[in-house]
Order: sequence, then C-alpha cells, then structure tokens
Amino acid sequence: MKILLDIALILVFTKIGALISTHFKMPGVLGELLAGVILGPFVLNLIHESSDIKLLSDLGVIFLMFLAGVETNFEELKKAGKSSLLIAFGGVIIPLILGTFSAYMFFDNFYENLFIGVILTATSVSISVQTLTELGKLNTRSGINILGSAVIDDILGLILIATVLATSGGAKSGSSSLIITFIHIGIFCIVSILALYFLPKHIDKLISKFKPQAGLIIFSIAAALLCAFAAEELGIASITGAYICGLILSTTSHKEYLEKRIKIISSSFLSPIFFASVGISASVNGLNFEVILITLVMFSIAVIGKIVGCGLPAIALKFKKSEALQIGVGMVSRGEVAIITANMGLQAKIISEEVFLPTLIVVILTTIITPLLLKIVFSHKIEKHIDKNITV
Repeated sequence: MKILLDIALILVFTKIGALISTHFKMPGVLGELLAGVILGPFVLNLIHESSDIKLLSDLGVIFLMFLAGVETNFEELKKAGKSSLLIAFGGVIIPLILGTFSAYMFFDNFYENLFIGVILTATSVSISVQTLTELGKLNTRSGINILGSAVIDDILGLILIATVLATSGGAKSGSSSLIITFIHIGIFCIVSILALYFLPKHIDKLISKFKPQAGLIIFSIAAALLCAFAAEELGIASITGAYICGLILSTTSHKEYLEKRIKIISSSFLSPIFFASVGISASVNGLNFEVILITLVMFSIAVIGKIVGCGLPAIALKFKKSEALQIGVGMVSRGEVAIITANMGLQAKIISEEVFLPTLIVVILTTIITPLLLKIVFSHKIEKHIDKNITV
C-alpha cells in the first residue's frame, strides 16, 4: 500500500521542515507547507493527491480547529462578540467589492465577476490558528477576534454563495434554495448558542461520575466528528462544527486534560498531513500569461482586502494599530472554502476554468505567506513601531 509510504514521507519531511523553519525563527507550519511542495508534483513528484491523503487531510483540519476550540478562552470570546461581527463584516464586504470590480479587467459577465468577489471573501484560519498557537498568541485580543471573526465570516460567506447561486439561476430551486440555506444557518446558530450556554455544566456533571481516563477522549473526538458532520449537512463548513464542539468542551473542568491529549493526535499525526497536502496540490498545469495576470490581481485583493476590510473596523473599535494589522493578516489565508466555492461556481457555469486555477494558486500563496506575515506583525519591535508611527 503506497499510502503507508506516502504518510511516512510526509511525517518525516514535515518534521524536518518544521525544525528548519523554527531554527530560522519562522513558524513551524511554514516548513510543513514547503515540505508538501517539495514532495508533490511541483518539485520531487514523490506524492500525488489521492482520496486517502484527502481523507487524512480533512481529519487534520477538523482536529486542528477542534483543538483551537478547546484552547480558546470562551469568556474572552464572548466579550469579542460585537467586535468580531463588525470585523467579519468588513472582511467580507471589502474583498467582495474589490474582487467584483477588478474582475471587469478580464470578464464582462456581471454574475461571473460577482462570484469572483464571493470567492475572495472566504477565509480559512487553520494556518493562522497553528501559527498563533506556536507564537503563544491564540488567546490574545487579536487572536480571539481572528477566531470569532472567522466563524462569522464562514456564515456570511455561505449567505453570499447561496444568494448569488439562487439569483443567477445557478441553483436548481432558486429562491426556495435560498430560504432553505437561511433556515439551515439559523438552526446551526441557535443550536450552537444553546449548546455553549447549557451543555458544559451537564457534561461536567456526567464526567464527575467517571474517571476522565474512562473514554473521555474517545467520546470527545466522536462528538467533534459528529458536530463536523452536522455542520457539513447543514451547509456550514465542517471545521466550524468542530470548532464549536471544542469551544463547548473548553468551558468544562477537564479542559487541560483534553487539550494535552488532543494536541498529541493533532500535532504529531493529522495536522502535518493537512499542511503538507496544501503544498502537494501545487501545480502549474494550464498556466499561461492571462492566468498569471488574473492570479496576481486576485492575490493582491486577497491580501489587501482582508487587511483593510478587517483592519479598519478594528481601528474604529479602538483597537491598537498593531492589533488591527494582526487581525487583518490573520484573516488573509484562504483554504478549502475558497476552492469549494470556486468549484460550485464552475459546476453552476457561473465562472470559467480560467478562474478556477488562479483560485487554487491564490489559496496556496496566501497559505504560505500568512505564517510569515503573522510572525512579523506579532514581533514586539514591529508592534511598537506601528503603534508609535502610524496615525489615523
């Protein structure tokens, strides 16, 4: 079974990559991403995308976000509710507007251009979460708002996708499909809020009757997978369901016990496979001058759109300039959501193949650049310099 060799190579190369990266005072996740690029078709051509790698990669990102939920300070997240909403809103609107108007440089169709804007609104904070964890910044004011905004961003993005698909005729059932989507989002939000407020005390009461070792980790992992499945079934990203599950368990008395053991499974096995798979997917097939030009424009908007879109509301909410920049940078990374969105547009014949390849490249580029940028903007010297010299 070649998959066994592939996994072994991924684990060894990502570990070496992480060690080299941390040696040069860069986030370890950057080395893991580059290890995937080296192993994939782009360099050594040793490993290709497969259903087995895809499955382990999906589990990797689910565990990563589940762990992020467990590690999150829920009380701080509650305080950040209003600010996260406004930051997420800005982080969706600005890339949507910039993306739509810039698309007119290449295409004339309104719905195709609008959908390109929608693709650029997607955020995937998996990379940011790992980097923030490595930097010890996950529970800072900036880190909490990045997580909160990302969850809201996912829901806002879903509303946009459903609206464009329905109004463009891409959705089979038109307005009824849109209504069903809104109902699903409402169900997810209501159930999540109720679970966060009422489940933890019942979980603690139940756990107190048993020793933590008696299956707590197994039941927690099963719960995370069930929440991920439920979210996916409702049309929400599976990682959002996993994060909410982790958040529920973060308020229980066994938080530290869970955190240590989930981290072993995630950091030592599944997460490296996820990060490597992003690099493995790098390909230059179909690359030409126009695709490169579209990619450069989309990449510029992907970065500027989030930094400006999330940064300005943060400044308006009296965040420090350095914190506003940190939040904007933390929202830059795109991931599976952008690829899924582009694929939906392609299947609905709203966008062409010319848009799909640039989307894939933008996802890879933003994934690679985000850890580097986060490392820079969270540097104490940079923080002091920004807060001292930038005026608004």
